[in-house]
Amino acid sequence: MFLIKGTILIGIIIISSYIGILKSKTYENRVIELNQFQNALVMFKSKIEFTYEPLKNIFEDISKVIYSKEDNIFKKTIQKEENIYDAWSNAIDESKTFMTSEDKEIIRMMGKLLGKTDIKGQVNEILLTESLIKKQIEKAEYEKNKNVKLYKTMGIVLGIGICIILI
Repeated sequence: MFLIKGTILIGIIIISSYIGILKSKTYENRVIELNQFQNALVMFKSKIEFTYEPLKNIFEDISKVIYSKEDNIFKKTIQKEENIYDAWSNAIDESKTFMTSEDKEIIRMMGKLLGKTDIKGQVNEILLTESLIKKQIEKAEYEKNKNVKLYKTMGIVLGIGICIILI
């Protein structure tokens, strides 16, 4: 009987610790995704400025180079058969990311002028989005540093607390 009870209590600690670790990963993944998107913006800006390729080709290149095999906003945008802003907005809504609604709104804002202005206007819009994403990365880094250790520790402490109550 003692062996079964001990196994269950250890299982509770392991499960609660795992949940804490999963929650802390969301903060780490948000920073990674924002950095990836920032890299995509740099590539987007340089391709628009220097190659004069259509948006569809640029988005395909970004999907292949930056995101490789991952599902991403750029890939979903070119798969849609609607105007560029609607496709961009729908791709943002459909994407399963760790980004907050504030992050997504900043990204959505860039799509309003995609393909509607000259190259200089699009580059300026990308630069604006890039600076806003940098601020979001700083916020995400701060939240990550503050919360990652908290959630990991809280998972372990919660598991131990539950075990103490059950004993």
